[in-house]
Amino acid sequence: VFRQKGLPEELAYTAMIESGYSPRAVSRVGAKGMWQFMEATARRYGLLINRWVDERLDPVKSTVAAARYLGDLYGMFGDWFLAQAAYNAGEVRVGRAIQRARTTDFWALTQTRHLPDETKMFVPQILAATVITREPARYGFEVTKESPLAYDEVTVRRALDLETVAGLAEVSVDQ
Repeated sequence: VFRQKGLPEELAYTAMIESGYSPRAVSRVGAKGMWQFMEATARRYGLLINRWVDERLDPVKSTVAAARYLGDLYGMFGDWFLAQAAYNAGEVRVGRAIQRARTTDFWALTQTRHLPDETKMFVPQILAATVITREPARYGFEVTKESPLAYDEVTVRRALDLETVAGLAEVSVDQ
C-alpha cells in the first residue's frame, strides 16, 4: 500500500509500534485496530464505523487510510519524523509544539516539554523496528517469514452471519 502510494515503505512499522500489527487492538483512549485510529480520524479517512461494522479493524482498509493520513501529515509538516509524531499525538498538538519551541526539528522538540513522552519515544521506536527488521539475526532475533495471507474479497448486498458465509464457501467457520 505504501509503495503504491509513493510513500516510504518503512512507514508500515508505525503499526508495529502502535499495535504489534494486531487488527483487534484497542487502546485505553478508544483507538482501534492495528493503526490505532480514533473514531473521528477514521471517519475523516473514509472508514465506516457503525453498530455492525468498524473498518478500523479491517487490516486492508485501515492500512489504506493510514497511508493517506500519513501522506497528509507529511504534506502539513514536510518531515516524516514530524508526520509520525503527529500520527501519535495529533497534528494540532505537534503544530502547537512547533510554535512554542520555535523549531521544526523533531529531535529538538524531544528536548522540550511540548510533546508527550510517549510521542518522543514513538519515532525512535519506529526507527529501531526498521533497523532490526532489516537484519534481525544481527540483533538476536530469529525470524521465520510467513507467506502473505491468502483471501478473497466478496461484496454482499446485505449483512450475512459467518455461519452462512462459511456454508456457502464450503469451509469451517474458523476458516
